[in-house]
Amino acid sequence: ELIEGLKRCLADEEALKQFLPGGTYYNQAATLGTLQRDGADAIGSLADSLCALEEAIWDGLADGMRSQDQELLELVRVLRLGLHRIMTAATEAYHKQSNAELDRLAHTDSLTGLYNRRYWEPELERYVELYKRYRHPFAILMLDFDNLKWVNDTFGHAAGDTALVHLATVMRMSIRDVDIPCRFGGDEFLILMPEADKNAIQMVGRRISESIHKTRFKLGRSFASLQVSFGSAACPEDGSDAEVLLRVADTMLYEAKESKKKRLSSTAP
Repeated sequence: ELIEGLKRCLADEEALKQFLPGGTYYNQAATLGTLQRDGADAIGSLADSLCALEEAIWDGLADGMRSQDQELLELVRVLRLGLHRIMTAATEAYHKQSNAELDRLAHTDSLTGLYNRRYWEPELERYVELYKRYRHPFAILMLDFDNLKWVNDTFGHAAGDTALVHLATVMRMSIRDVDIPCRFGGDEFLILMPEADKNAIQMVGRRISESIHKTRFKLGRSFASLQVSFGSAACPEDGSDAEVLLRVADTMLYEAKESKKKRLSSTAP
């Protein structure tokens, strides 16, 4: 019955098209390919079934070839072709997913899930070139914890990691989809905002800083507030060179930290 059904399929051009790219069987194979190990098992099972069917067909022809059996030989050819196309679709889909995952891991910070420095720096250079060619403005924001070293030294690096992850979460909630957040290294973070000026970027900085300060972190048996400082730079107001913009933002960040230290020392008993 199975052979008869396949013979009918062979005579149906629409059915055969399902083995071609874009066909149902081809697309299903591509889906299986994205399932990694489970998909590989399913494809292996399919290959075993088709090989067993091919063997059964040849066994049925062993007693002698009849003219009407030519279509069975054609069926064997189609089965092999279909299996090859299915395997190709599955393999391509699997490798496409694997490459995408490798690309994601190469460009994101493992702790926070933000972009890393390797990804962010070329993006900054790209936006510099976009400004020079099309005059599209942009701005960058540089953030840094004021007291993360104290947290790490007092409560351990796990507590510090929790603070870093929270800052990353606040950053995501405070920016647009087109903005590019990055953990630049250690407790230093950066945000690139296309089509933004200095006022817009500083508003985002204040929003993030206030949100972090309002959060009460459980550190050991007590709760404490953490603080972040920020500096900003805008293109073209502060320059149209990546190195210059980073230096301007870093200088503003340093001045913000020093200003806080002076305020604290002036209020100390």
